Amino acid sequence: MNFYRKNQFCLYKNRRKQSGISLVEVLVSLVISLFLLGGIIQVFLGNKATHKFSSALSQVQENGRFAMDAISRDLRSAGDWGCINFNPTDATTINNTTINNINNNLVGEEGYIAAIHDFIANSPIVGTNDIDGVNTSDTITLSGSKPGQVNVRAPFSATTMNYITTNSISFFADGDIALITRCGSNDLLIPQEADIFRVTSVDTSANRLNHTVTLSQQYENDATIMELQTVAYSIEEGASGEPALFRSLFNDNQEFIEGVENMQILYGIDTTSDAFANQYVTANNVANFRNVVSVRVMLLVRSFENFVIDQAQTYTFNGNVVMASDRRIRRVFTNTIALRNRIGIL
Repeated sequence: MNFYRKNQFCLYKNRRKQSGISLVEVLVSLVISLFLLGGIIQVFLGNKATHKFSSALSQVQENGRFAMDAISRDLRSAGDWGCINFNPTDATTINNTTINNINNNLVGEEGYIAAIHDFIANSPIVGTNDIDGVNTSDTITLSGSKPGQVNVRAPFSATTMNYITTNSISFFADGDIALITRCGSNDLLIPQEADIFRVTSVDTSANRLNHTVTLSQQYENDATIMELQTVAYSIEEGASGEPALFRSLFNDNQEFIEGVENMQILYGIDTTSDAFANQYVTANNVANFRNVVSVRVMLLVRSFENFVIDQAQTYTFNGNVVMASDRRIRRVFTNTIALRNRIGIL
C-alpha cells in the first residue's frame, strides 16, 4: 500500500514538471520567425532584382553588339565589285543583264525595281534623316556584295550557254543576283570586265549556276562570282509593339533585332581627296552620297522589361542629354566604319 502511494506521488510530481509553453514564449518565437522570414524574403528579392538587372544588361549588350556587327558588315561590303575597279561614270565596264532577267518569271519574284536592283545607277549608300523611322530614327540603304565568293572552273561555258560551272555553289540560291568578274591579267587583249546576271536555279550536283542571258565574254578560271544585295536598315514598331531594328533585303522587310529604340547616322565626307573624312554630316546635308568614305552609326538599345532599375536613367545620345520616361536600362553603341570600297576611288 505504501508502495502504491509512493508511485502515485511520483507521477503527480512529474506532471507538475511538464508545464506548457507560455504566451510570452510564443510571441518571442513568432517575432524571431518573422525576422528570419523577413531576412529570407529580403535575400530572395535582392537576388531576383540582381538577376533581373543582369539579364536585362546582358540582353541589351548582346542585342547592341549583334546589331552593330550586322550593320558594320554590310557597310564594309557596300560598293564591293570584286577585282574590277568600277567607275560609275563609265557603266560600259559592266554588262548589266538584270533588267531583262527579272520579269516575274520566278516564283515569289516581284519584278524589276530600279531602286533596289540597279547596282550601276544607284549609289552604294543612300540615307534619310529623321523622317522615316520610329522616334525620328534615320534609315540607310546599302548596295554591294555579300561576304564570300566562288571561282569559275572547267568546263568553261561559252557566252551563249545558260550555266556557269563553279568550285562551290554554297553562297547562292535560286533567284539571287550575281556579279562575275575577270581578275586575271594573262590576256591583255580582253579588258577586265564584269557581268551582272540573275541566277535562275542552282544545280547542286554539277556545281552550276543556271541563267538565261548572254554574257559579255567566256569566263575561265581567273574569274570570281559573288552575290549582290540591296539591304536597308530602319527602326520600326515590332511585333510586340516595341521599337525594333528592321532589315530589308531586296524590299523584303523583316524584324531583325528587338529593343533597338533609335538609330542616328552621320556620313563622313572627304573634301580634300586624301581618303579621310573631313566632316561628318546628316543625310540631308550630303550633296552626293558617292563622296561618302565613312559612316558613323549610333544605336540606342533598351531592355525589353520595365522597372529594371530604381529610377529613370539619364543618358546622352547623338549629343543630347535625355531623361528616360521609364525605368528600363539603355545603352548607346557607336561605331565609325570606313567604307573600304569607296576610299581612293573618288
